[in-house]
Amino acid sequence: MKKVSLKDIAESLGVSKALVSLVLNGKGDERGINKQTQERVRVKAKELNYVPNQYARGLRVGRTNTIGVIVPDVSNVFYGKLCKAIEQDAYAKGYNLIISNTYEDVQKEKKLITDLINRNIDGLILASSFDDKNELKGLKDNNVPLVLVDRVFDDLDVDAVSVSNIEGAEKAIEFLYKKGVKNPVCFSISPVYISSIAERVKGYLNAVTDKSKAKLFQIPHDNIDRAVHNALIEVRKGDYDGIFCANNNIAKSILKNASNTQDSINDIKIISFDDIEIFDLVNPKISSIAQPINEIGLKAIELLLGQIKNKEGHLVQKQVLETSLIER
Repeated sequence: MKKVSLKDIAESLGVSKALVSLVLNGKGDERGINKQTQERVRVKAKELNYVPNQYARGLRVGRTNTIGVIVPDVSNVFYGKLCKAIEQDAYAKGYNLIISNTYEDVQKEKKLITDLINRNIDGLILASSFDDKNELKGLKDNNVPLVLVDRVFDDLDVDAVSVSNIEGAEKAIEFLYKKGVKNPVCFSISPVYISSIAERVKGYLNAVTDKSKAKLFQIPHDNIDRAVHNALIEVRKGDYDGIFCANNNIAKSILKNASNTQDSINDIKIISFDDIEIFDLVNPKISSIAQPINEIGLKAIELLLGQIKNKEGHLVQKQVLETSLIER
């Protein structure tokens, strides 16, 4: 079916294409087009099922009302909920989202950013996998509205929304000690340079009472189940009785491993950064450090729209939100 154009509407009414464009872009009154003609244009556009090309319109007026969101993996519960929170608030404010996944591939992230900029997005919300702030400097230098979420660069002068990862991890270890754990270990995840993960590891190391017994297992993001299986073998061989998981994917893998191998984890107390519904359903239940996901999303949209509407006068803000302990 042929897409209806401004020219089609104009020809059907016997008016100019420019007149139709002015009316449908809300400029009929300021250009002195009489009300009756304006109404005829709108009725005919509706009758012909005219759909405006938002991207083409954006090139003319400088806005597409479209926001890009790039995350590592939307199938991760945290990022899935975050994208939902961002989408709902953005839509309520008249913006649509284009959501993309990097899967921790920095080359793909570079291409996605370029593709979104070429599609004339109004701004970008990014949970980056880059290890170097300079990868993002070009966006700032070109005044592209940008908000970093979850993963931030402290020395990059752009808006950011994150949580108090160090304090959250410290709360987790203190909780394990309170529950009688003697020797807690940390299951971290790659990439290790990511700010949120690095801070959680730092919080673990800060809170461990006997630094000589601190134990860190690095779990690769692209081979979680095998690495967790091997790490659990070491945990059971040693005298470790508690595990702090740096994110929910590791905790889920521990549960999966125990289910598949029939190895009990009842004697190991587990706490995870990020809270997901399954932690309430399993036995033993898993405690967690919960992030205020909805608030992160709302703050990100607030900061981004502040940049979009006031690029020159916008003051950079770095919001750090508090986590909460969910004890089970």
